[in-house]
Amino acid sequence: MTTTPRRHTVEHVARPRTAGAGLDVFAVEDRGAQLVWSSLPAGPVSIAVDGPGGRSTAMQVEHAGGPGAVELTGLRPGSRHVVEVRAGGERRRRAFRTQPAPPGEELFRFATLNDLHLGREEVREASAEHRRSRGRPTRPAPPTPLDMARDALTDALDWGAASIVVKGDVCDQSYDRFWDQAAALFGGVDVPVHMLPGNHDTGSKRLVEPEVAAKARGLHLARDVEHVDLPGLRVVLVESGIPGNGWGRMTRHADEVADLAADAAAGGSGTFVATHHQPQRFRVPLYWPHGTPGPDAMRFAGALGAATPHAVVSSGHTHRCRVRRVAGVPWSEVGATNHFPATWAGYRVFEGGLMQVVRRTARPRALAWSERSRSALGGVWALWATGTLSDRSFTLDWT
Repeated sequence: MTTTPRRHTVEHVARPRTAGAGLDVFAVEDRGAQLVWSSLPAGPVSIAVDGPGGRSTAMQVEHAGGPGAVELTGLRPGSRHVVEVRAGGERRRRAFRTQPAPPGEELFRFATLNDLHLGREEVREASAEHRRSRGRPTRPAPPTPLDMARDALTDALDWGAASIVVKGDVCDQSYDRFWDQAAALFGGVDVPVHMLPGNHDTGSKRLVEPEVAAKARGLHLARDVEHVDLPGLRVVLVESGIPGNGWGRMTRHADEVADLAADAAAGGSGTFVATHHQPQRFRVPLYWPHGTPGPDAMRFAGALGAATPHAVVSSGHTHRCRVRRVAGVPWSEVGATNHFPATWAGYRVFEGGLMQVVRRTARPRALAWSERSRSALGGVWALWATGTLSDRSFTLDWT
């Protein structure tokens, strides 16, 4: 069911297979869905969707072979659908449920990117050179992190995002040459771009302060706490990291963020908190990378929830997708742009709520590379990083 104002229970939808090399309904909205496949033979692909009341639609696309993605449109909100794909004698089916739209009219769309790691190709190139020097075979070079980020950004803008929020790790290290890539990526974008730092941007190896490097290139990177007001929503950018330290800390910002959220609620708006580090369940991390210790995250979320029942937090850092409640507040994590599942998140602001939909970057080169990197850690990464459909796509009803 959709959220109630105080419990923030997210919409639970069907959980299709995410780790196999098959068909995946990766993202759902109220009237649309993103269908992705890992490998189909070259040639025509026939797609049929059966919806409630016996309604059915069909389409056919020409496919070059390998991975692919299509948009399913004209679906019924909050309903069960079954999609069937036929190609080269193969037949695959998946069932899924669309999201209910939040109450009221749609007011605005924005998108988030995180963990771009611009410049990381230098690490790949060094590794490839090491393999060549030892006489070992090397694979063709994958798209650079800049290529992957550019494809994700293009997808987000084509989807209709009128503002972009970047939730940290813009660069793999804060070097001038990596910030040149950030300028090449965001400098010509026609919509506002709001950035905050991650642990890589403020790490001990930085050669320039990230906000200084960004400003020198006509970009803006928030430090500590900043906010921007969108139609129906206040977006609060919160720096979670401590410079030179990989840990997250949020309580130091709790009072300021709570005041901003209470002020937004008084004006009839919800609050979206963008940050970098994820909340740990406990003080001690149970997996890598470590984030914000559990007690600290609980205190921050508790203060936010006490200020307004209409709030959500979203982070990056873990390079995976999931959502859970922290002190009653929904807190989502969104995967990285530069490897499997190569995602970005879209947000639709309504008069009475908010819809999150995490999508895979569907540009051919990005999709091909993300499928190639699916097998990392012996395939365990695919299970860990994708989460479930309800981790990625959910609706918050704030009425």
